[in-house]
Amino acid sequence: VMTKAEKDKQMQEILQSENALMARNYQLIHADKVESAKRQHDFNHHLKVMRELVQEQKIEEVSKYLQSLLDVPVRESAACHSGNDIIDAIINCKAAEAERDHIEFEFNADFHLRTSLSSIDICGVLSNQIDNALEACRVISEGRLRKVIVEIRQKECFAFFTVKNTVAENPLLKNPELVSTKMDSDHLHGWGIKNIRDTVERNNGFLLHEFENGYFVSSASLCFRLLDT
Repeated sequence: VMTKAEKDKQMQEILQSENALMARNYQLIHADKVESAKRQHDFNHHLKVMRELVQEQKIEEVSKYLQSLLDVPVRESAACHSGNDIIDAIINCKAAEAERDHIEFEFNADFHLRTSLSSIDICGVLSNQIDNALEACRVISEGRLRKVIVEIRQKECFAFFTVKNTVAENPLLKNPELVSTKMDSDHLHGWGIKNIRDTVERNNGFLLHEFENGYFVSSASLCFRLLDT
């Protein structure tokens, strides 16, 4: 049973995490806008170059120039637009984190209905689910599939958060309660699952952990009431 001080510390960490994710998301959005403006500028430059080559009837040079442009890989960031700011911030930031660590990251998020769920509760579930998934992928040996799949949807009066990740081995065999072995007193390591469970119980939902086809699956639901639009 958590003491009031522990609960306050837990809530404070979730708030700090939420604020950091929102700030990081705005940074990513700004970076994408800067990159988009740069590509637009470069595109105009390339068109001018090809126009000059065409006017000079240097068709072969035009063909080579076009091919050189086609050979340049373009990185497109698939930003999340779920309909909920905190979900977008979490997924966009965790996707960037996964890319940095060479972990495949897929998501499908639809959260356009306005609900009574607080951003703190959404963050307390989804952020911890994805953090646990990324942590599990990082320990998978090189050469094996490292992948995280996130699915979020609303149905009737429930919000469903499902996060799947490849694992080195089935964690439920040796640790069915998923008790953390980390003992860092300066941070709330090991409280991730506790945060999820507490939030799920507080919102009359459920939490289910499974292992299927090489993936660990964390499924959580939160009950909500619709707000007037």
